[in-house]
Amino acid sequence: MTKSWIMKRLSSLLLPLLLLMSLFSCKKDDILFQGDVTFVTAVEGVYTTDAGVQYIIVENRADREIPTEGRLILQSDILRRVEKGVYEVRVLAFSTPLAKDPVPAGNSGEADDPLTIETAWFSGGWFNALLGLYVKDESDVKHIINAEYTLPTETNDTLYLQLRHNALGDLPADPSDETDAFSYARTYACFHLNGLLPADTKVPVKILWKWYDPQADDPDACKAYDYKTHLIF
Repeated sequence: MTKSWIMKRLSSLLLPLLLLMSLFSCKKDDILFQGDVTFVTAVEGVYTTDAGVQYIIVENRADREIPTEGRLILQSDILRRVEKGVYEVRVLAFSTPLAKDPVPAGNSGEADDPLTIETAWFSGGWFNALLGLYVKDESDVKHIINAEYTLPTETNDTLYLQLRHNALGDLPADPSDETDAFSYARTYACFHLNGLLPADTKVPVKILWKWYDPQADDPDACKAYDYKTHLIF
């Protein structure tokens, strides 16, 4: 897939994550690139970036074992080029974003609670987004986030992706009330789109979500937002 809409440098997209990661110093002649941060997908211990580059992890300096399956955000030192498209890396830290398949429209069973997209992009067969939402301070409630899709039809050539959020009742009455026991939080979510349409298909894509309406008199009133772009599968 091609990267598109609101695409920024990956380093700026991952700034919230970087602020939480420890910094490590290395001799310059030990590495090709220091502090690389990128999304990878792990399959049976093989780590591949969205650009198709394979990372061979030869050293783990993270505080826990690195998963061998699933979607990851890695902060690494690129140590050595093994061959074209294959590099040895030292992992400094990692995070596991929400990663799942989208579901057909109407099948997620989720509520339509507000969440916002701060930035989003397509890469490596994934729709990736940095999302914002309100969470209750010191709450154990785990919010549910899904993406619903509607495929193009003979009368509509657009692929629709509707983000769905179920806060399980854990929502502020007034998000502008700074004395309330709710805080604005950010989280990364990735939805795997490969297989939805045949390879090399180019379609318009419309992303939809629901967030608070700053123009409304009611502080918890929401409205629908959307963004349209194009995608090549």
